Amino acid sequence: MTPEQIDALPAHEHRLFIYGKCKQVRLRSALVVVRFLKARHARAVWYEFFDPKKQRWSQPRLLLATELQLVPTQVMHFYALRWGIEALFQNLKRWWGANNLWQQSRRVLELWMQVRSTGYALMQRNR
Repeated sequence: MTPEQIDALPAHEHRLFIYGKCKQVRLRSALVVVRFLKARHARAVWYEFFDPKKQRWSQPRLLLATELQLVPTQVMHFYALRWGIEALFQNLKRWWGANNLWQQSRRVLELWMQVRSTGYALMQRNR
């Protein structure tokens, strides 16, 4: 879809409790066929956040959901819930060194994660 087609979609403003706070969100949505997903149907949701300090909307960003029955607010809510998982993956890769384990067997990976997790838990307990 072109930017003009996206701008022509009806915009709905909502106040959603996401990312631990109440945010004002503008949502536009359409059912689309996604080429890079082998022409699979999806719900496209373009969202913008309102920044009260700058008194303006952010740049639109796109979310895709292959569950067509979801409404745009649900897509936004589920994406926001997923963000905590992304932070976990980032910590595993950056601080625990999991990005260096791609050559290891599953058993070695499981043992390594258990040792690291135990060490981390012991460090937290002694704080």
